[in-house]
Formats: sequence, C-alpha cells, structure tokens
Amino acid sequence: MSATRDDLNGSIARTHEELVVLQKRGERNYVEFNLPKSKQFQRYGPLMLSLRKADTKHKSFDLAMIVDDNQLSKKKVNLYEPIWIHRTDDPQPVQVVINKIDRDRVSGYVSAPKYRNSELTPSLTPASQKIPVESPAPASPPANPDEPLPQQPLQ
Repeated sequence: MSATRDDLNGSIARTHEELVVLQKRGERNYVEFNLPKSKQFQRYGPLMLSLRKADTKHKSFDLAMIVDDNQLSKKKVNLYEPIWIHRTDDPQPVQVVINKIDRDRVSGYVSAPKYRNSELTPSLTPASQKIPVESPAPASPPANPDEPLPQQPLQ
C-alpha cells in the first residue's frame, strides 16, 4: 500500500521506520512523542501538546496545543490526519501527526521546518563588501565645438 502524500514535502509516516526514512531526507526536523492523557502540556519541538481525549473505537482524539503563546484545541482528529500549524517565523507549516491511538495515550510526531525565516534571510553585507552605486556619466562634449552644450532641465 502506498504512503499517503501531503501537499508540501512528501509522505506522512505511518510507522517509526517510515519516520526514520523521512528524517534521512534532511528536509525537516522530526520529534517523536508518546503523549499520555493529561491536562498538563508537554513540549515537543516548537509546540506544547496535551491529549484531552482518545477514542480507540472511532480512531480519533482531541488535542490541546500552545503555539506562540496561544492555546488552540483540535477535536475529533482522525488517525494519520495531519494538523497543520502556520507559525509567524516559519517558512513552512509545522505538522502534527498521530500514528497510534491507545486508551489513554497517543503516539506520533511533530514535523517542523529546519530553518526559520529569520535564519533564511541574508544578513546585511559589511561596508567593505558593499557594491558601489554608479553615478551618471558626464555628458560627452559635442562633436562640433562651436555648438552649445544641451540644457539640463531645472529641478
């Protein structure tokens, strides 16, 4: 059976072995977690997560998250369904995927971009490396020396 494809970078890992293959690609950072049901938040990568409900019969769960100091909740999320979170300083969204649901715990991973936008923007070049700005070339003298120079418009 072929892996589920996402819109951005390839596959959604269904097992630990598939996650290792994605890590070897080197495109994103992956953090695996085993999250017990709790009202307390635990940090995994750039997010803080808390499992509120796990439904093994319907293979769904409710998850609370803290992202950039804002608390969010996702309810009735299905197994293998990616949760996309767009953060302000990330070039691509952070992805949360749950690949195993037990009675009072879930297992999955957080996939985050390797670099933030602030790390991708080029730094200012030092003064010694600045490119000189060309000044306008002086007007060449007329071919006929008796002819007057052209008038520049007044500004």
